[in-house]
Formats: sequence, C-alpha cells, structure tokens
Amino acid sequence: MKYLLLISSFMLCMLQTYGQQRNITGSVADSAGSPVPGATVLIKGTNIGTAAGADGRYEIKVPNDNVTLIFTSIGFQDREVAVGSQSVINVRLMQSGKDLDGVVVMGFSTVERRHVASSVAQMDMKQAKTRPIAKLQEAFSGTIPGVTMQQGTNLPGSVPGTISIRGISTLQNAEPLVIVDGMEMSLTDVDPNQVKSITILKDAASASMYGSRGANGVIIVETERGKTGKFKVDANSWFAVQQPIDLPKFVKGADYMRLNNEARVMQGQTPTFSEDSIRQMETGQMPSVDWLDEVIQRKATSSNTALSVSGGGGVGTFNLMLGYLNEGGLNSIEGSQKYSARFNTNINIADKFVLLADFYAHRLEVDRLYANDDGHGLYTNAWKMNSSQQVYYPNSSIPEHYQLHNNLNPVASINRGGTKNYLHDWSTINLRPKYFITKNLNIEGNISYLINKSAEKWERRTFKFYDGNGKPVTTWGNAVDATQNVSRSQITSRLLVNYTSNLRKNKDKIYFTGGAEAMNWTYSNFTEISKASFFGKLNYSFDSRYILEVTARGDGSSKFAPGNRWGFFPSAALAWNATNEKFMEPLVRSGAVNNLKFRLSYGLIGNENVDPYLWEEIVNTWGWTMRMPNPNFSWEKQKQWNVGMELTTLDNRLTAGVEVYKKHSFDLIYSNFPVPPLTGSYSLESAVNIGEVDNKGYEITLNWSDKIGDFTYSIGGMLFDNKNEVLKAGYTATDSLIFKDNTDKIWYPGVAIDNYYGYKSNGFFRDADDVEHTTAKLPNTLPGDIRYVDQNGDGVINNLDRVNLGDPFPHLNYAINMNLGYKRWDFSVIGQGVGKRLGRLGGMEGYPVLVDGGTNALGAPRQYYADNRWTPENPNSRFPRVWTGASTNTYLSDVWLSDASFFRFKMIQLGYTFPKIGNAIRNLRVYVNAQDALTITKWEGLEPERNGGDGKYPRMAIYSLGFKASFF
Repeated sequence: MKYLLLISSFMLCMLQTYGQQRNITGSVADSAGSPVPGATVLIKGTNIGTAAGADGRYEIKVPNDNVTLIFTSIGFQDREVAVGSQSVINVRLMQSGKDLDGVVVMGFSTVERRHVASSVAQMDMKQAKTRPIAKLQEAFSGTIPGVTMQQGTNLPGSVPGTISIRGISTLQNAEPLVIVDGMEMSLTDVDPNQVKSITILKDAASASMYGSRGANGVIIVETERGKTGKFKVDANSWFAVQQPIDLPKFVKGADYMRLNNEARVMQGQTPTFSEDSIRQMETGQMPSVDWLDEVIQRKATSSNTALSVSGGGGVGTFNLMLGYLNEGGLNSIEGSQKYSARFNTNINIADKFVLLADFYAHRLEVDRLYANDDGHGLYTNAWKMNSSQQVYYPNSSIPEHYQLHNNLNPVASINRGGTKNYLHDWSTINLRPKYFITKNLNIEGNISYLINKSAEKWERRTFKFYDGNGKPVTTWGNAVDATQNVSRSQITSRLLVNYTSNLRKNKDKIYFTGGAEAMNWTYSNFTEISKASFFGKLNYSFDSRYILEVTARGDGSSKFAPGNRWGFFPSAALAWNATNEKFMEPLVRSGAVNNLKFRLSYGLIGNENVDPYLWEEIVNTWGWTMRMPNPNFSWEKQKQWNVGMELTTLDNRLTAGVEVYKKHSFDLIYSNFPVPPLTGSYSLESAVNIGEVDNKGYEITLNWSDKIGDFTYSIGGMLFDNKNEVLKAGYTATDSLIFKDNTDKIWYPGVAIDNYYGYKSNGFFRDADDVEHTTAKLPNTLPGDIRYVDQNGDGVINNLDRVNLGDPFPHLNYAINMNLGYKRWDFSVIGQGVGKRLGRLGGMEGYPVLVDGGTNALGAPRQYYADNRWTPENPNSRFPRVWTGASTNTYLSDVWLSDASFFRFKMIQLGYTFPKIGNAIRNLRVYVNAQDALTITKWEGLEPERNGGDGKYPRMAIYSLGFKASFF
C-alpha cells in the first residue's frame, strides 16, 4: 500500500509538470538580422533542446516560467535569455570576434570596453595563437605598447626573457603579476595553445584592484572554455629547426699565437709561442680548432602538439586540452619536454547556480650536462678555450685522449661529463561557484589550490685523463645521486559580490564588485607566508558619455614587520565618450568618427614582491648578528597618473591611441643595506625602505584595416618610451647609495635606476713617453691603454673621477605589424625595434681575454676586436691594446659602451586554409613561419637584446612548419 501511494504521488507530480509545459517560439538571427540556420536552443541545466530551421525559426517546450534558454551557434557568442512570461523570444547573436573585442576582463569581473576609464590593453590572440611560440612570454615581443620583453636566450626548458610594463621602479623582482583564471601563476606555466584572452592592466586605476601586487602591472590570462553545441576537436602542431644567430667569431690559431705574443712583449714578458709553432698552425700541421663548432654537434629542433576536445549542452560545457612541447638542444644530451593537461568545465546546476571547475597539471623534464648544469656553462667553457688548443692529443693510442686546458675540455664534458635531469611537477585545482540571486546580482566564490614540486638526479661514470706521455693527471669520479627540492603549495580563497545593471531606462550602466581574499603559501622548508585583502570596484557609465571608475583595496601581509603589515591602495579614473555627444552626431553618422574617448586616472598601488621576514634579526651559529632588525620595514608604494585618448575613424578603418603617464615610486626596498658594524660583527646589513624613483613615458598606436574585394589588409604600428630617474637615493635628497654587490652601480639624484657608472675616456696612451708625462693615470699603465679623464683635476684617477655614463634601458621602442589576406591565403609580418639603447660590451664579447680576477689568461679575442685593436701603427683605434693578465683597461668606461639599437623581424608567416576536407575536417590551415630570422643593428656585441658576456646558450632564428585543424 505504501509503494502504491508513492507511485501515485510520483505520477501525479509528472502529470502536473506536464500540464505546466508550454511552447516557446521565435527566431535566431545574426547582428545584421539574417537567419542563423541550425542554431542550438537549450534549456539551461538540462540536455533538452532543439535546433533552428533553415529560416532561423525554432520551437521548444519549457516546463515552467523559471527557466533560461541558451542560444548558441558556431562563430557566434552564446546568449542566455530568461523565459519568464514570454511566449515569443527572438534573439540576435553577435559574432564571436567582434563581441570579444567589446568585453574586457579586469579585476575579478568583466566590463564592456566602452565603459572602461583606465588604461587597459588586450593582446590580439588570433595573431598570437597562429605563431609557433613555445613559451607565452614570446607573444609579448612587439605586440603591446608600454610592454617590453627582452629575450635573452632560447635555452630549452628556460624562461626566454623578462617582461616589464612601463619601466622598472624597484630593486626587487620587477616582473608583472600574472593572474590565470583568477589564480596567481607564472607565464612560464601556461601553454600558449590553451589561452583565450590576455589583458594587461597598465595604470594604477586598473591595477589597484590587486593592491600591493600591482605596482609592476598586471597580466590577466583567461583560458579556453567549452561552448554549448556540437562536439568539436581542435588540433595544432608545428615542427621547427633552429639556427644560432649570435655565435662569436674568434681569431684562428696562428693569429691567436701572434696576438698572445704581442700582448706579452708589450707587457715586457717573454713570448709564449715560437715562430716554428706558429708556422705549424698556419700551414695546418697543427689544426686550428673552432671550439664552438666542436660543442655544437647538431641542429637544434623543437616541436609542439596541442589537442582540444570540447562541447556541451544545457547542463554545462567542457574543454579538455592536452599539450606536448619538445625542445632539443645543440647536442644529444641537452633538451626539455613538457606535458600539460587542462580540463575546464562549466556546470549549470538548476537555473541560478553555475560552477566553474578547472583542473590543470604539467610536468617539465629538463636534461642538462652534469659538468655544466645551468645550460650555459658548456658554451662559457668553449669561449674560454682558444683555437690553438687541441681537443685530443695527436697520434695517441689512448682512446679519447683528451687534452685538458686549465682542467677544461668542453668536448669531454659532453662525452664523459655525465648528465643531470630536472623534474618539475605543477598541479592546480580551481573552483569558482557562482549563484545568481537576481538577474543583476550574484555571489561568486573562488577556492584554488596549487602545488609545485621539483627534484633532480645526476649520473657520471668514472673517467681518467692522461697527459701527453700517457700518465694519469686527473679523474672525474663516479657520481650518482638525487635530491628533492623545496616544494611550494598555494591556497587562495575569495568571496565576491557582483552587481551589474542598466539604470535610467538603459541610459546608465553600473558595475560593482566587492569582496575579500585570503592567500597562503607554504614551503617544505617550514617557511609560510599569509596575506589577507579587502577590495571594491565601481564602474558607472552616465548616459554612455561620462564614466567613473573607483577602486579601493586593503592588503595585509606577514612579510612585513608588525604594525606595518597593512596598506591601503585607492584609485579613481574618469572618461569622456565624446562620440555620444549631440554635437558629434553629424561626424558619427558620416563615419568620419566612430569612437572618441578621453581618459584620466590617478591612484596608489604597492609592491610586496620581496623575500619574507627581511625585517627580522638574523644571528649566526656563533651568536653574531648578521642582519639588523627593522621594525619599520614595510611596502614599496607607487603613485601614478595616466592620461589617454582613443580614436576610431573613417568607418572603423583607422584606429589610434595615445597614453601619457607618470609613476612615482617611493619607500623602495633595499634588502642588503649596510649598517655600521656592532662589536663582534664583521658584516652587518638590514632591509630598509629607501629611495624614490620616477618613470615617465608615452605610448602611441596606429592601425589601418580595409578590404578590397577578396583582398583584406591591416597595417599597424606603435611607438613608446619610458624615462627612468632616481629622485632620492637615501634618507636625504643629497645621499648617494653605493651597492655592495655591484660597484659599477651607484645611485644619486638624476640617474637611471640601473645606470652605468664609470670613467670617461680620452683616447689611448700613444707611447712610453706619453705615459711617463701624464700625471693622472692608474698604476701599471702601458702604451695602448685607455686614458681616463681626470674629472676633478686632482692629478689622480680614482673613484672620484667616475661619472654617470647612461642607462641600459631600451628607448624609442617601436613595432610594426602587417596582415594580408587574399581568399584562402594569409601573410603576416611582425617587426620589433629599439631606437635607442646603450649596451655594455662586457666579458669576452669585449675584452680579448676572460677577466676572471686571477690569471686573466683564458679565452681568445673576437676577430672584431683583433681588427680594431690599438697598435703603434693604429693609435686611433676602437679598442685598447691586446693584453693578458691584469690590466687597467677592464674598468667600466665609455670605451665598453656601444649602440645597441636594432630592428628585428620577429615573425614572417605565410599560410593557406582549406575550408573543408571530407566530412570530418572542417578547416585546415597550413603555414610556414620564420621567427627572429633577420636583425638590423649596429651593436658591436652579439645580441642587442642583452649585454655582452662570457658565453651563453645561443640565441636562435627559428624556422617552422605547422598546421591547425578543426574536426567534426
């Protein structure tokens, strides 16, 4: 009887539900009003749905009034409509590209671009994702005004370079904050193929939503999510061959011998090489060795394959993204492999509750030589050799009879030096539930967990080295071991309240986001960092003409001393949409002006990117104080204003933008500030807030796009610059700050934050008589040495004669981009340039020997140095005489500074798209690409994006072939 009642009740409920069902009819069209045949119509939270007919019309039964319909179609943005009491619902879908441009992701919320008053830039992801880039940082070269990415290496498994937004204003880590789907992460840990959008918050008004972490700018990354509709598979793969572009040309063996003898004779020493040995080298009896050619044993190759499987219905959507990146090095040992997997899902629970659940993991395996485990050491050691030195003893019966030079032989390091393997595991879980209290008001939570672990192992077998007589000289012993490094976990919890609504009969619009956040970092070495934050942001658009943006955030961090852990960071921005003024109507109707907006912002943001607990006292094992406590230690702070203008004109064909800004940073943190030693202490330092720095700059962008029949084209460019200046270097306006770890860097008012501080030169000493009759000179000066200017006229050359020689920052940064399309063909070019930069010819890129502070006897001159060195016959040379051992020429002076401006073709690409192949492949694009293939520069070193040095893994030009296809 009980079961009968239950069945009866269930049947009654089903009948009531069925009785409540009613029909909804309507049509689905695009923005121009044309039907969208086959558009999907789904009831949110279910898999009940239908498809629009050829005329775009549909019909669907709904169970009640409290449901939402989801309208989707390929190439269009999804749209949700609440049914309510409506019986006819006609919708228009916006094309995905246009709609994406109209929305900006910023500060835990999305805002229509026309309602943004602060300085926000968006990357062109369509262009970025057609480039075969291995690491996401590479996408920032020449693409965003105000953002510089100086790429210094192509070493497998490494970070390619550093990104800075609107200059550098700190002694700490100046990298911008990166937020990926609401989580703090690194760009290195993001697969470029999985990215949907990248937004850059450049001024205080936009970045202050991140308070103490926003002073270096903020990069917000949103990854791809599934779309409601048909099941879809996307594949993207490329293969690349790499060619070194910055290999030095060292002098050959016989020339090295002569130059070495020349240096020793000028220094009053006995020549090293006899004429007979020089003759043997010159005639080929003893071969000249190109050590770089010996260690570069193969072409470096790389490949990337990404697969995405996505789809969904009314219950939700999903996107499973898999990636594999392989980077090969210049020998069989070097290289890296990265495996990544991301699963993003949106789950619609009933009608008002949505859960975004993301799971991500990647494993990075890096292979290095055990003898040179940083990846650069092999090439550094190859530079230390000279071409008269042999790899093997000639005519020897001993297998692999390597010659050691100063206990070095880079070829032996590859063959017998062993291997070292690094393993990095990264996993995240990110849950973002959202509950809609009303259509306009929702509560959103966010809890995420990240864990990063790494380990390394190494192996080297015993190998004996023998001298020319076959006697043992040294042994590389057996080494097999492994270690696990410090692991890090990060947990973030966040609660948001979002309110968005149209007011005054849709004349005004308001966006409000408020919330709180708690973050905790735990390290396996028992270090822990905690932070709490409270924030709020209001955007108000009045009559679509005037926009107000107000943000406030309070941050508390355990990194700082008690009583100084909390900071308050407010900001405000105003904008005027002049396009919507009545007096602009004639220009708007004619298409002469499509958009004209003026913006102004001001705010306070901070920087807490320092090691934790620097304020505490540190005492060593013997009870000596090594670091003085500083109870006043606190945040770095930055005041910033920004003025901007946006213009779109000539029927949306020409767009332009101008930004002018100033950033004033104060309370800068110097963690190694020397303090007067106490009794019993020989070295004492403290972390202090000291100094003030200004960054002032401008950004100009211009882009023209049009279509002529089947031919489409766009040409764009940007120009931006930043001037960096120290205002105060200590506690008073007249203080100077001498850095204990870099004596070539001294701060005082008026110089740049990373200035070159050294001697001015006045040619070279002509002969012994010139040296003898010159009072102001350094000890042991010889003819051909640099003549330094006696700035104060006291007849002595010392530190008092050093002056500011300039700064190393890139100025007059510019970029051009061109995109051409004809039917199914496309052609793209990105060019990046620096109009002014002063580079330093340090290390063996400049000097004729390795200046190691000891013998200074390793290495060989570059051919460029040898051709331009001082000799008695060439007194007006570019460089001083050749030398070995100690020399007065190695001090920083303007002799070693050079023009490092350049223009580089970052990308040249040609592609062709097949619209459909069979029933499975919807489109297939095949392309060839050249990256960093051509550089125009006057730089006397090797790579204008970095200063000279003693040898690194080479920079590469990359030539690739790739395809991108969509299935089903």
